[in-house]
Amino acid sequence: MLREKAGKALGEPGVDGVVQRYTQYTALQRCVTPEEIAALAVFLASDASSGITGGLLSVDGGSAFY
Repeated sequence: MLREKAGKALGEPGVDGVVQRYTQYTALQRCVTPEEIAALAVFLASDASSGITGGLLSVDGGSAFY
């Protein structure tokens, strides 16, 4: 229901319109998947991330740089 309201608020036809508008402004030209977000969480919970002591890791398809 929230996705439908967002689409109407932006003047787009539902979820597909919101996604299309968002992804045109990302470097990857797509939304990230739940699996990609989960992979970051798994990495941060593993010993492989022991050298990370802080910072901001964005999983946003490159929208911050596009």
